[in-house]
Formats: sequence, C-alpha cells, structure tokens
Amino acid sequence: MNNTIHIACAADNTYVQHTGVMLTSLFENNSNNAIHIHFFSADFTNENKLIIEKIVKSYNQLFSFYLLDKELFKDCFVSHHVSYATYYRVVIPQEINPEITRVLYLDTDIIVCKDLLELWNTDIGNAVLGAIKEPSFTEFDRIQIPPTYSYFNAGILIMNVVEWRKQNLTSTLFSFIKSYQNKLTFWDQDALNANLYNQWKTISPKWNQQSALFEMPREKLIAVYGEKELDEALNNPSIIHYTGSSKPWDYLNLHPYKNEYFNYLKKTIWKNYRFKNVTVTKRIQKLIMRIIGVKRFQKIVSLISLSS
Repeated sequence: MNNTIHIACAADNTYVQHTGVMLTSLFENNSNNAIHIHFFSADFTNENKLIIEKIVKSYNQLFSFYLLDKELFKDCFVSHHVSYATYYRVVIPQEINPEITRVLYLDTDIIVCKDLLELWNTDIGNAVLGAIKEPSFTEFDRIQIPPTYSYFNAGILIMNVVEWRKQNLTSTLFSFIKSYQNKLTFWDQDALNANLYNQWKTISPKWNQQSALFEMPREKLIAVYGEKELDEALNNPSIIHYTGSSKPWDYLNLHPYKNEYFNYLKKTIWKNYRFKNVTVTKRIQKLIMRIIGVKRFQKIVSLISLSS
C-alpha cells in the first residue's frame, strides 16, 4: 500500500479553529508518517485556508484544497447544530485526485490520540467503507435498513474510492438526500447507511470513541462491541470523537476527555481561547450537572418546562 496516508476532512468557516486543533493532534501523534491532507469546503475564506495550510506545512506534510460548488448542497436538509458542511463528505471520493484509490475521512470535531498507520492499513476488501458502529441507533424502519444490519457513524471512514466511483455513489446519495429531505434525522449519515448498509466493514470502536459510550448502559454497549473492544475504546482510545451537539469548546460540556481538546489547542494560534458568555447561572448549572449528572439534570429541566 502507498506509504502516504491520504486524509480527507471538510468544514465551513465556523470550524476553522476545531479543524486546526484536530490536525495538530493528528500531526503530533503521527510524526513518523507521510500524510497528505485533502481539505474540502464550499465557503472557506482564503484567510482560513491559509491558516490550515500553514499548520499542515509546519509539520512538513502535504496539503490540497478543493473548493466545492455551493449549489450542490442547496436542496440538502439541515437542522439543529449542523450546517450544509455535513454533506461535503458525500462528494469527497468523486472530487479527490483520481490517482488516489483510498482515503481516510476524519471529522473535525475529533482528537487523534495514536498513530493512524494501523487504521490506514486496515483491510476492508471490496467494501465501499470501513466504519465504526453507532451504538445508540434504533430507527432502522425510518430509512428502510433491514434490522439484521448495523448502523455506522460517519465521522471516521475508510473510503474505497475506486468502488465508490464505480457505483457512482455521489449521484445516488444526492438523489436519496433530496427525496428524503426532513426524514433524515442524521443528515448525510442516514443517507450513507441507507444506501451502503450491506457494503461496509466494521472497525474497532477505539478508532471512533463516540460520546454515547459514556451515556448508554454498559450491557447494551457490550452487546454492540464486545467487552474487550468497549473497554479499549473507553480507556485507551485511538480517536476521540465529540459526537452530539455538546462540544468541548462549550462551557457546559462535561465530556470525560474534554481536556484533550484544550491540550492540543494550546499548541495552536488559538491558545488564548476563552469560553464565551459564562454567566453566574451557567456556573451554577455546571456545578449541579457535575453533582447529579447531565442526564438527570436534563430530565429535571424537561419536567420543569412541561409543568410551566
């Protein structure tokens, strides 16, 4: 296999800081690997592009930028904390340099903790994707996935570019996204799963430690991953993925590995970052959440809202 690890990532302007932190964690833990970053965006400013390029080149690695057409995403459904940038990954295998046959896609709300060579060299055979199971998903009927299959998280993906192009999957996925619209609770991730539920290979959860691992009952997680792989993902993750709307750069976030984000932030131009709008109310709220737990706090808030 090619000695260069080809990594694709995508973001809009609101995620430039988090992209920089993710890349810093990647390079700090992969000093022995040759890495080529392929960055995709439909709206990145030239200033932000230069910032990211400077980070990549400061570690003597390669950088390529792909400017996407905004019109491609105009009919895509978005909601809650996501933007149209979530759909950028759908075009990556189609737009990337055609000489590249495999690419490792990484979300920009992650921290890379280990050498990625093992992940990069993972054999996925003729599968279109290598991915990690999403442990909390249960809505198979909603997107017409047979319940005998599993649902994957799209934040870390080994992409078989050759097979993707052979099947013209970018076109297929856009057609699905436009026809399903607001039925896509998890946006492009739903579309990927609905169309590739029988064309992906499972990878160890240590490569995608999702926030659900700290929220779900242990017995349910063991049923998904097995005890050994679950414990490795929890205690010795290779990649931390801050899934969900609450992120480590939010004051109220209580993720067990929150500090890892700030450890790498200190190595970037954003090292003086401070939480925004930290009020007395938020300080009290965070204290209560630490004492009684996030889920219990949310339940109490929900009950209060219903009774008012």
